[in-house]
Amino acid sequence: MSEFKTFMSLTDSVIVDEMIQLLEAHKIAYKLQDTSKDFDVSFAHNETKNSFLIMLNPNDFDKASLLLEENVKLEMNTINSQHPFFNFTTEELKDVVKNYDEWYPADVKLARQLLEKENIVVEDSEIKEQQNKKMIVAQTPEKSSLLTLAMGYTFCLMGGLAGIGIAIFLMIGKRTMPDGTKNYIYSKSDRAHGFYMLVAGAFIFLFFTYKYL
Repeated sequence: MSEFKTFMSLTDSVIVDEMIQLLEAHKIAYKLQDTSKDFDVSFAHNETKNSFLIMLNPNDFDKASLLLEENVKLEMNTINSQHPFFNFTTEELKDVVKNYDEWYPADVKLARQLLEKENIVVEDSEIKEQQNKKMIVAQTPEKSSLLTLAMGYTFCLMGGLAGIGIAIFLMIGKRTMPDGTKNYIYSKSDRAHGFYMLVAGAFIFLFFTYKYL
């Protein structure tokens, strides 16, 4: 298993560059994973699937968190009163802090300050518990939709390469885990469907190729 684990997941490349510069300036070793390369044909237009994972040695998590806390400037009196966080419930603000790896550091800092005004502190144990829950969810294979399966079989039986593409992705598609490893996205049954699609699609494609060429 890799010694690096996900410290933060961001979708804004500009913010990612800022974070990287800060880590490099303080000589904190890191790895950067671009999840947009883990292409999923069933989510081709879903921007939330495309993010950058900043991965650190777990021993550097506290150091990096403190570094961001010190370097992210936040003046409450300069924040726009229309900022959505001012309308967040206590639980929603706590979720921001617990899921710090999904938010820009300034947002996490603002959430903490708003909670502190209510004398509420999110304990480290609560944050770790939430991160562990996310790890379990990330390791659970997804169930492909009936639409994806129907499209896959239809395209394969028509001899289309798109169907073969869906079949291959169902079979071998993987996603990056928080610890940097890669697990299959889909369950064994869905991967089996992918295999059946591939066999059917390849047979139909070769049949038409032989017949008409």
